[in-house]
Amino acid sequence: MSKLNQIEGIKIGTSSSHQKYGNRLDTVLVEIKEESKLSGLFTTNNLKAAPVQICSKNILSSNKNKKYLVINAGNANAATGLKGLKDCEQINSFLSKEFNSKKNNFLPFSTGVIGKRLNIPKYKKALIRAKNNLGKSSWKSFAESIMTTDSKIKLIKKTIKVKNKRINIFAIAKGSAMIHPNMATLLSFVFTDLKISSKDLNKLHKLACNQSLNAISVDGDQSTNDSSLIVATGNSDLNFIEAKEIIEKEIINTFKELSKKLMLDAEGSSKLITIKIKGLRSQKLCKKMARHIANSLLLKTAFNGSDPNWGRIIMATCNLEDLPINPNNITLKIGPHKVFSQGELSKNYSESKGLKEFKKKTIVIDLVLGKSDHSFEILTCDISPEYVRMNADYRS
Repeated sequence: MSKLNQIEGIKIGTSSSHQKYGNRLDTVLVEIKEESKLSGLFTTNNLKAAPVQICSKNILSSNKNKKYLVINAGNANAATGLKGLKDCEQINSFLSKEFNSKKNNFLPFSTGVIGKRLNIPKYKKALIRAKNNLGKSSWKSFAESIMTTDSKIKLIKKTIKVKNKRINIFAIAKGSAMIHPNMATLLSFVFTDLKISSKDLNKLHKLACNQSLNAISVDGDQSTNDSSLIVATGNSDLNFIEAKEIIEKEIINTFKELSKKLMLDAEGSSKLITIKIKGLRSQKLCKKMARHIANSLLLKTAFNGSDPNWGRIIMATCNLEDLPINPNNITLKIGPHKVFSQGELSKNYSESKGLKEFKKKTIVIDLVLGKSDHSFEILTCDISPEYVRMNADYRS
């Protein structure tokens, strides 16, 4: 087994198109062995990028041939209309001839600037170079190639042993802004050699996303290109049904680890914030409240400035129009400290205790808003002047 590719049947090829990022890697081809199972989840934004539209159809193809991931960074190929779709199809036609394979075996993914068409000649040349590098490029170069404003790669490698058998998991993601998904995140790829049916893989994928990539928010804006993919080659001796609970836990934890990496590298962020909501009539309502509070700019700036302005948490909790909350029903904790309960400041709370918590790199906010057992937990981050600077000149 290759040191570069520890999942048999997966070959990676990377290259540079020499465009937005100069000579930096920005193009990836991934060859996936025959009979592999694939599960994809995609953005629910009504403006779906051309690659999302094509990939979401091609992934449903029932043929058992080799599949190819075709990924570029720097250009999202979104809001490009029919021309963008034709560009994407042109690339797939080009690759189908290069690999002597059907067009629907190619799954495109793009990330970068919205509203610009692909430079087809340069992209084709980059893909030829990536093809020549298949099996030679590393997981690290894969992770580097899909970065845009990311400051570091998001890569997880793990081996799990169950009943004297083992499975390998490799996970890669990118994203540092425009993250408020209703599905997954910007780009996320998880590979394993697990034996699993397509039906079980789809269920597992949704379960993992709902507890991880569906529970993060940087800035409240959902991308046009959000895509999450799981690939299971089936090369391991371990079958999903042999150790369902153990494998579910490991896959979910992998997705959660990716989510934390995304939040810790959010543009200009310095803090990882967990917001826990409990007590509303359903998990759906708890989730809605958690996302609402996570996207309060006033609260995010308070986190950035280490200002224990807990009043902003109560304010955000009570200003969701279609979910009225009685302040007398709120119990708020910051870290281990009870701050607010039954409409009043806790007698044991002090500003110094709050300041100590808000100065931490990891902050936990607990809100109990009723008597039910329903709950939801979301990861978010602070907003800094650096976030504004990076996004003010993103296209320049």
